[in-house]
Amino acid sequence: MESIRRRFFNGADINENKMSMIGWEKIMVSRKKGGLGISSFFAQNRALLFKWIWRFRSKDSSLWYRVIKAMFGDGGALDNTGKFARSSTWTTIVRECGNLSSKGINLLSHMKRKVGNGLNTLFWVDSWLTDIPLKQLYPRMFALDCNKNSTVAEKINASSISCSFRRLPRGSLEEEQFSKLIEDVNSVILSVSNDRWIWSLDSSGEFSIKSTRLFIDDHLLLAVGAPTRWVSEVPIKINIMAWKVSLDKLPTRLNLSLRGIEIPSITCPICSCAGESCSHLFFSCSMARNITTKLARWWEFDCPDLFSYDDWFE
Repeated sequence: MESIRRRFFNGADINENKMSMIGWEKIMVSRKKGGLGISSFFAQNRALLFKWIWRFRSKDSSLWYRVIKAMFGDGGALDNTGKFARSSTWTTIVRECGNLSSKGINLLSHMKRKVGNGLNTLFWVDSWLTDIPLKQLYPRMFALDCNKNSTVAEKINASSISCSFRRLPRGSLEEEQFSKLIEDVNSVILSVSNDRWIWSLDSSGEFSIKSTRLFIDDHLLLAVGAPTRWVSEVPIKINIMAWKVSLDKLPTRLNLSLRGIEIPSITCPICSCAGESCSHLFFSCSMARNITTKLARWWEFDCPDLFSYDDWFE
């Protein structure tokens, strides 16, 4: 599918090999990183797969959720991205999530637990106060607690956090962790709303394919250059042409010569004053300058002398 899109963008037929002046990876890069923001099918596919993980974590109580929970446990094997005893569609989705994490794209970390009444959030196990579960932040306190699956509501509404401990904290390390835990928990105020998951990559807090797709592409696709200037009032072809001129990626005589294609001469066939580059063709050539002057006179505005795309952009 990517090859079909690439050929369509380059104006090539299915059975035709047409030279491309710019790599497809640079075209897929977002506009803020100097590309055209077409995005990749790889990111689109992974975003669609992760939507199932979002639905599982959100616990929509549907039949498929109950089946996955019965087969792989309450966590859905999301903490196990390695080898599975059996292969299934769900294990494939979990494995792809693990592959993204190995590339530095941890989508699970952008699922935040927002506590309401605290009835459906585990105090020690879930990441609700910080990005790290409390059992990892305060391992000594977690080891002392006899009720390791207590909810946030149970802990906050209890007479004391240590009421379920098998003994009181002792020693400098335990007392230090206990004091920090009390300080963190005292700032928590429960509400009447239900606990829910929020998606930190979207301002609405709801999971979206677009935000996930852009996040993956921004990590995998390298920046091309300065942010792409895109004017919505002009046709798309004009925006793309200006983008190619800014990167000097048109099949001019100079660029063709640099690619090893034999041509009679690299000089401009119109004025024969310099090599035919993008800057010369659109700004320095005598014919281009005459056309620009006449257009400026037609629209009745003063046109400064421009010799490159950077001069025009400034």
